[in-house]
Amino acid sequence: MLKASLVIITVLFFVSCKDKTQKVPTPKINMAAKTEIKNTTIDANQVKATDYVFFSDSILHGHKAILKYYFTKYGSDTSCSSYWHFYDKREVKENFEKLTFIGSTKNNSTKDSVFVLEPLNYCKQVGEKDFDGQAYYFTDTTLPRLQTDSYCCHPSSIFLVGDIDEDGISEIGQYYSSCASHYKSLYVYSLKNKMWKQVGHCVYDLFYMDIGKPFSYFVRKTAKNKFEMLEITDLADKDKIGKRNWLQFSM
Repeated sequence: MLKASLVIITVLFFVSCKDKTQKVPTPKINMAAKTEIKNTTIDANQVKATDYVFFSDSILHGHKAILKYYFTKYGSDTSCSSYWHFYDKREVKENFEKLTFIGSTKNNSTKDSVFVLEPLNYCKQVGEKDFDGQAYYFTDTTLPRLQTDSYCCHPSSIFLVGDIDEDGISEIGQYYSSCASHYKSLYVYSLKNKMWKQVGHCVYDLFYMDIGKPFSYFVRKTAKNKFEMLEITDLADKDKIGKRNWLQFSM
């Protein structure tokens, strides 16, 4: 009886610690469309134009100018396959999360929001790593997208951490999830040479999280070009699991 009770308690504990932000499944690949592209000649420009119309009418209605800019910048290589043509558009529409307001990235009155899209094609962009996951896009199109290798991205996972290097543009943080594990990561990026450059990283265990704290709680500026991030785990030493440690970073 005691052994059965312990099993039940353990199961309830793991369920209660499940990452609640992981709520959007990866769209299923439309294998018929993928086979069609493989076995027949399809005009890449025509496919991308169809994808753009779908997004501007069904996904981000009212933001056609923003979509047109990003499709032109990141999906214009006609030698690449259109990624969206491989997916069931009905599921893409159902799973799409709306724009999330994040504040002013630049020190002006412009209010920025962020949204997430699957890869626009199978080609990496110049200056980006060879990732094929989802990417974060900003309503301020002067900011580059933030490409990832994850399929568990959510608009609410991007947050501002303040202008650490005092160049007039706030650094941004990204909550990174592996979808299943209770070990999570936070990354900090700074805009350098028109690209997002990683400048900080910490990990933590959801089992030891401070409930109710925003992601920005884990990052704080200490001086110009200096900041620290709160780590709440030590994967290398089992005796230190749950230990709280402020990691120091310089830009």
